[in-house]
Amino acid sequence: SESATTKATTTTWWNSAELWGRFGALAGWGMSGAAIYDALESSPELVSLNMTGVLLVYSSLFARWAFVVKPQNLLLAGCHVTNIAAQGNQFRRAVQYKKENGKDEEVNDILVKAGATAAAGTACLLA
Repeated sequence: SESATTKATTTTWWNSAELWGRFGALAGWGMSGAAIYDALESSPELVSLNMTGVLLVYSSLFARWAFVVKPQNLLLAGCHVTNIAAQGNQFRRAVQYKKENGKDEEVNDILVKAGATAAAGTACLLA
């Protein structure tokens, strides 16, 4: 019975939250790196405003989570904060490109959706 208790509390690499958290953070840097690479090498007309918005929300949530979880995962928080900056730049580039090419209605539509999402998110946080 003592060995069953010991066995249940033994941490291996397979069930180590710290190890998998570090792997997740390293994988997350790939997402940030891809956004930075795209900003340097790709044309802004290829940027999906919907996907960029989703990635902004995703990285915002996980950056916050990685900072408040105990033990903190600052490597994960760092990759998501970097991704927030990179995706914000992608969003800016795409909006600027669309405005310069007469797609004001599309830009206004996505900005209204972004505003509604921000308002709903704020309401959830305050509730």
